[in-house]
Amino acid sequence: DGDGDGDGAVPTWEASAQCIGKAAADGARLASRSESLASMGMRTLPSWLARPSPIGSRKLLGQEARRKTKHQTLDRQVLELVTFTGCEHLKRASRLSQVLRRHANIFKDSAGSAATFELSAPVETIDAFISHNWSVPRHYKFLTLVCYFNFDRAAIVMAVFTVALGIFAVLGWLPEVPNKNNPYAWGVCGRALWTPVFVVLLFYGRELPFAACSGPAVFLDKTCIHQEDKDIMRQSIERLGAFLSHSDRMLIVYTDVYLQKLWTVYEVAAFLSLQATDRMTVIPVICPAVFFMALLVGWVRNVLTLVLNVFLGGSGEILLPVFTTISSCFLLRSLRRWARDREAIGARLQNFSVRRCICACEEDRPVVYRNIAALMRETLPDVDLTDDDEALEAFDILVRTDLPLAFSSSLGKTFMPYKYVAAVFASWDLPNMIDLLAGMTGGMPIRDTARWALWYLPLALSIYPLALISTERMTSCFLHLRGWRELVWLLVGFLLLVALPTFLVGVVLLATLWSMALESDIGMLLLVVIDILLLLAAFFVFAEPCRRRRRSADADVAADIGDGAARAEAMAEAEVDVGAGAQLGNARDPSTEPLDRSTQPCTFTAHV
Repeated sequence: DGDGDGDGAVPTWEASAQCIGKAAADGARLASRSESLASMGMRTLPSWLARPSPIGSRKLLGQEARRKTKHQTLDRQVLELVTFTGCEHLKRASRLSQVLRRHANIFKDSAGSAATFELSAPVETIDAFISHNWSVPRHYKFLTLVCYFNFDRAAIVMAVFTVALGIFAVLGWLPEVPNKNNPYAWGVCGRALWTPVFVVLLFYGRELPFAACSGPAVFLDKTCIHQEDKDIMRQSIERLGAFLSHSDRMLIVYTDVYLQKLWTVYEVAAFLSLQATDRMTVIPVICPAVFFMALLVGWVRNVLTLVLNVFLGGSGEILLPVFTTISSCFLLRSLRRWARDREAIGARLQNFSVRRCICACEEDRPVVYRNIAALMRETLPDVDLTDDDEALEAFDILVRTDLPLAFSSSLGKTFMPYKYVAAVFASWDLPNMIDLLAGMTGGMPIRDTARWALWYLPLALSIYPLALISTERMTSCFLHLRGWRELVWLLVGFLLLVALPTFLVGVVLLATLWSMALESDIGMLLLVVIDILLLLAAFFVFAEPCRRRRRSADADVAADIGDGAARAEAMAEAEVDVGAGAQLGNARDPSTEPLDRSTQPCTFTAHV
C-alpha cells in the first residue's frame, strides 16, 4: 500500500498481509475483519481469480486504487449503466408524500400506468432508493417507510406536545378526575391522547395541512420507470445503476425473500459497488410491526388502568401482571423469530449464487446478467473476465464477502435502534407522568412530583430498554432447540436472566430509593445518582462503536479514492478521450486537496 511508482500490478498475498499489519496500528478490529475476509477469499476464489476478495481490496489497496483512478476512464457499456449522460430526462423521483398516500396504496400491486408515472418528476438528486419486493404485503412496507422517514419529525412534534400537555396540566386547564389510590386528582389526557397523537403523526405527518413538507425525493420503480412505454422502460431498466449512483442512500425493506430475488440482489450489490456502506439501511419488516404492536399494547394498558382507577373505582395495578405476561410472550416470539431470520441471512449469503435467484420476468434475466458482468469487469480490471460465466462467479464471491459485513453493519447489534425502543417505553410511562402533574393544582408537593419523574424516567429510558437487550441476547441462544425444549429454555431463561434482574433493579433498588426520597435528601440524591448511572448504562449498551469505526474506515477509503463516477460522467459529457480524461483527473488530485471525508462515496472504478 505504498506510494511507489510501480506498474500497477496487483500486490501479492505477502504484501497484503503487510498492509493488514499496518492497518492494525489504526484499529485491531478493522484489521482482523479484513484479514478474515481475505482468508475467506483465498478459500473460495477459483484459480482464475487468485487475488484478494473485493472487500479486502477495498481495505488494503486505497492508494493504489487512487493512483489508477486518475488515469482510468470507464468502459462505454459501464458508463451507460451508471450515468444519465444523454438521457437526463430518465432521472426521476417521487415525493414521499405521494408514495405514502392512502397507506402506501401504490404498493398494492406492481402494475403501473401513465398515471403512476406522473407521480414522479425529473430531479437533480435522489434522496433515497427504496429497494423492496412486490411479493411483500403493502402494510409492512407502509410501516417500514413511516418509521424510517417520519419518526424524527414525529418525535420532535411529540416533544413539544408533551411539554404543552404538562404545562396545561400544571395550570389546571385539562380535565381532572379523582383517583381512589391517590389523594390528589389525576389528569386523563396524557394516557388517552399521547399514543394516538404519536401514531397519527407517524402515519399522516406528511399529509397534514400544517406539515408544509412533501418529504424527500425517493426512487420507486413503479413510479419512476414508465410501465407502458416499452422504450422508456428498457432505457430506465438498463440504467438502474445510474439511479443507484445518484441516490444519497438506499433503504432496503427486508424480508426472507429479499436475497432470493434477482433484481433486489443486483440492486444491493451494485449499490455497494457505487456507494459507501454506511449509506445503506436495512430494516426488517418485523421491526416496525413489533414497534407499532408495542405502542398499541401500552396504550390499551394505560386506558384500561385509567378506567379501572377512575371510573370503576378499582385498582388498575392488577392489569400490570396481565399485560406484562402478554407483552413478554409476544416479545419472546418475535425476538426468537428474528434470531432465526438473522442466522438465515448469513447462511443464505454464504451459499449465494446469482443463477439460483428468482426472476419474475425471465426476459429480464439476460439483461441483469449482462449488467452484472459489465460491472464486475470494471470492478476487477486486473482480472480476465471476458467470459460472462466467470464474471457472474466473481459477482457471487462479491456478494458472499461484501454483503455479510454490509448487512451486519446496517442491522446493528440490537433488534431495534434505541430511539424506537425509548419511544415505545415512553409511550407506556410518560403519559402517567403527564397526568400526575394535574395533582399540583390540588396541592401536590414539588418533591413528590420530582420523585415520580425520577421513577418513570429510568424505567422508560433505561431499565426497560436494558431488559429488551437481555431478552434479545437470551432468545438468540440455542437456536437448535425446538418444541418443548425451546419453550422451557425461553421460560427459564427469561425468568432468570431478564425478569429477576429487572425486578431487583426496578422494584427493589429503585423503589427503595424512591421511598427514601420522600423524607430524606440523601435518598433523593441517591435516586438521582442511580438514575444517571442507569441512563449511562443504556447509552453504552445501545451505542455501536464498532459500526462507527466501520463508517470512519469506509469514509477514509472513499476520501482516498475520490469521486471517480462523477469524474467519469463529466468526461462523457465533454466527449473527451483517454488522454484528456487523464488531464481531468490530474487537475483534481485527491492527494493534494483537502478531503471531505464525510460525503465522498466509494466508487466501483477502483476495486470498490
